[in-house]
Amino acid sequence: MNLILGAGYAIVGPALIFWAAPLSIRHNAWTTGLGERHPNVNPPPTPEWAARNTKIMTVMFRVAGMFLVLLAIMYLLPLIVTKPH
Repeated sequence: MNLILGAGYAIVGPALIFWAAPLSIRHNAWTTGLGERHPNVNPPPTPEWAARNTKIMTVMFRVAGMFLVLLAIMYLLPLIVTKPH
């Protein structure tokens, strides 16, 4: 089970780090679309705030990716560094 979890984290973590900028742009477009459809609930952001939101989400995706990479190391390292009996 640790091998499956560690391998999943080892794939998803670097993918989040690598594709953080495109994911944050798509996330910003999605939330802006929600704001345009429902302006009473959440008005669409100004261009300055849209750029700031994109930078914030890029950092958040990269931090989440690093967390998953560390989890992958935590799960996979004991499987690699085991002493033979």
